Amino acid sequence: MELTTDQALQQGVAAHKEGRFQEAERLYRAILKTQPMHPVANHNLGVLAVSLNKSEAALPLFKAALEVSPNIEQYWLSYIDALIKENQFENAKQALEQGKNRGVASEKFDALSQQLMSASDGASPSQSQLNSLLEHYQNGRYGDAEKLAISISKQFPRHNFSLKVLGEVLKQTGRISESLVASQKAVGINPQDAEAHNNLGATLQKLGRLEEAEASCRQAIALQPDYAGADYNLGVILQELGRLEEAEASYRQAIGLEPDFAEAHYNLGIPLQELGRLEEAEASYRQAIALKPDFAEAHNYLGNTLKELRKLDEAEASYRQAIALKHDYADALLNRGQLLFDKGEFEVALRDFDFCNTKDSRARALSSLYSLGRIEDIYKRIETLSEEDDENIRIAAIASFLAEKEKKDTAHNFCKNPIEFIHFSNISSHLEDSNLFVTEVIEDLLNIKTNWEPVNRTTRKGFQSRINLFRNPSEKMRHLKAIIVDELDSYYLKFKNDSCSYIQKWPSEKNLYGWHVILKQQGHQTAHIHASGWLSGVIYLKVVPSLGKDEGAIEFSLNGDDYSDVDSPKITYQPKSGDIVFFPSSLHHRTIPFTTDTDRIIVAFDLMPKSANH
Repeated sequence: MELTTDQALQQGVAAHKEGRFQEAERLYRAILKTQPMHPVANHNLGVLAVSLNKSEAALPLFKAALEVSPNIEQYWLSYIDALIKENQFENAKQALEQGKNRGVASEKFDALSQQLMSASDGASPSQSQLNSLLEHYQNGRYGDAEKLAISISKQFPRHNFSLKVLGEVLKQTGRISESLVASQKAVGINPQDAEAHNNLGATLQKLGRLEEAEASCRQAIALQPDYAGADYNLGVILQELGRLEEAEASYRQAIGLEPDFAEAHYNLGIPLQELGRLEEAEASYRQAIALKPDFAEAHNYLGNTLKELRKLDEAEASYRQAIALKHDYADALLNRGQLLFDKGEFEVALRDFDFCNTKDSRARALSSLYSLGRIEDIYKRIETLSEEDDENIRIAAIASFLAEKEKKDTAHNFCKNPIEFIHFSNISSHLEDSNLFVTEVIEDLLNIKTNWEPVNRTTRKGFQSRINLFRNPSEKMRHLKAIIVDELDSYYLKFKNDSCSYIQKWPSEKNLYGWHVILKQQGHQTAHIHASGWLSGVIYLKVVPSLGKDEGAIEFSLNGDDYSDVDSPKITYQPKSGDIVFFPSSLHHRTIPFTTDTDRIIVAFDLMPKSANH
């Protein structure tokens, strides 16, 4: 069946974005065969030529696009940029004047004028140099690409292509800070280069500078509205910022521009899954797999979604497919192992956990051994890995449980008796009018978006925020953080003489990750630990009456989901408004459900270990 012009253009754009340049060129030329003056096909074929360092071939194509659509700003920008690349400076000056007469935004032409002045002061790299640089990069010869990119950028300091390649090479080889410098220089040389802004955004995202990364990607989109890659990167950044609905919109925009963008379909599934829209998430993962059958990550995440949907056999099959495609895929091995564990297949689960061999899987392997009754094997493993896993919170939790149950210490030294390290205080010890402060904090939290019963969280019958309250905090959050930090100092002084690793390796930086929870009637939080934290804390802003039954209280225990004992010690605490409670992150805790028709509001946080990157 012969393609329509719109279908051919859509497929050409998709092939172009995915780097299938020959296919894109074939589709664009097929359109031009029947419609020689088609403006979009001419322009896109010209962009393709420029990306392959064939600017001379692009010029007549851009010119043809402008003859049909002389009011399209991007066509002028592409044409003038290509003229500059070809050292046709007089023609570029004339085109600048013509574009201005057509009403193209003056600030964009100002940047091109600066680029033109800089370029006309000196020569540009030869086509063979640029082709060689691109070939080195595309074939993974990063050392050669880096040397050539540095050489070209020194010889031609106003030519930004070599700096763009250098930035990507440095990113691929893990030198993100160096990549940032190169990416910033590339943008500085040509502020109208959408790709340079997008590359800069991706680099800033890897450095955790998310707000700056967002701004860079939005600038790339402003310069080139049909840039699917920039919409995709923006989605990744918004997802990391916890702005899931906005991330969804960005991924959908990328897919609208490029329907065959498999990674965008896959990433769209992640916020959908976190928002509890599981059927939609399943459809997104399946579409990604249809477009890219060897997409191991999509198979793995599809397995997670199917598990949430209680389609356990299908979930297991998806995990198996992910592992078949990528034999050392730790996440898929861990997920399949946990699924098998939940089904009671402890021996098989143990094999997956052992093959996986991550911090998480080593702890789950101990749970498997416990379920199999192999207690001595647990003691031996903990002893063997006592140094490597000294800060493994999951292993610390099962080690403290086992030591209490068996009345025999393990070799794990993180925090042997976590119940002894619970600490209670109140905001009133830091402020004169604590009630007013609590009221103001609650009002402040009303401006922060929350999700109802977020997936993979322990909140039931309640709302929970996703962003870190202490990242770019409001005035009240800064004040609350200062109170927490003061209390942490008092806590450390209280326990500083203890010999456990929890105290002796106390984090030197007060790196806090905070969120808030609003529980409604019958609300509670299931028993859990904070495996990525060091110390965990709760600040109670609004509490509910206990009704003589500990309703709304916090309960601490050594019991976990996969191991428990009726005689294991428990502590229940009924909080008051303004209370501060600190405890080791390895200590299991839960909220007891309450029947009162009111809200229970808390701010929770983790003091992160030195290695944490939040």
